[in-house]
Amino acid sequence: MKMNRIAMKFKVLSSGLIFICISILSCSNPQQTALEFNKNDHLIDSLIVIKKINKKAILVLFGSDAVTAIKTQKGIVVIDAGISKHLTSKYRGIIEKEFQCNDFVYVINTHCHPDHYGGNSVFYETKIIGQENGPKEISEQGANNEKTKKSISKIVEEYEWQLKECKINTQKWHDAFTQKTRYDNALTDAEMQIPIKYPDMIFSDSLQIDMGDMKFEMVYFGKCHSNSDILIYIPELKILFSGDLFFKYGRPSINGSQMKDKEKWENAIIWIERRITNIDTIISGHGELLSIDDLINFNRNIKERCFN
Repeated sequence: MKMNRIAMKFKVLSSGLIFICISILSCSNPQQTALEFNKNDHLIDSLIVIKKINKKAILVLFGSDAVTAIKTQKGIVVIDAGISKHLTSKYRGIIEKEFQCNDFVYVINTHCHPDHYGGNSVFYETKIIGQENGPKEISEQGANNEKTKKSISKIVEEYEWQLKECKINTQKWHDAFTQKTRYDNALTDAEMQIPIKYPDMIFSDSLQIDMGDMKFEMVYFGKCHSNSDILIYIPELKILFSGDLFFKYGRPSINGSQMKDKEKWENAIIWIERRITNIDTIISGHGELLSIDDLINFNRNIKERCFN
């Protein structure tokens, strides 16, 4: 029985579901707990959504986690990497199965907030691309691990209360479950001090990579939602990735104290407007598919802030 408990503890820790590990140590029936773990992991798998954008691109979603993968002649390019190592390992497996290959070449972080770079390390063999302010942002965010754990724990508790108040297997329950699971896994990464894979291919204002059959054009928007917000445009697929810069109806995600980058904002808006007639799909940082009207409204909102 002692050996079974040890083996099960190791399995649960590696899965990233720390709360189940705690229950194993106190449970009088380890086999029953193992069944609960398998049930939860199966439920996680069942709630991961795959959206096929086109023949070359898929969007993998779990709650607010959104990872896009694009298959190119030179390999797979991933946009954002989710919040945690365990969940992103699942997304990677899905991408490999969908594309029938595992030649990951680049991961591009739309900005350096933990829910976009937490799974970078899963793509251990790739180059991570990000704006040059990103590494400093990551370092500052990870400087106080105890504070990070307390902050994430509070979020987990909030979703636990939501789950208790929801009828099981309703949409609200699923929404609370996916969010709680995301932050449970982020907390596990913090507890285990999983190393973050930093952007190792950085740029200041713009960057373009040629993947044979398509190009990825990147531009730094300026300090806005974060210090490292970029836009990513693939002309051959007519796709624009907007990160967390704006949401439906063009609502900008702006920190009011960061208005000093107005000149960069203006340049980025001009950059967008030059390409807008060749954009069919806009993908936000959390997987929302936005419209051209949303983009136009965002441009208008930024212009009003810059010039009025």
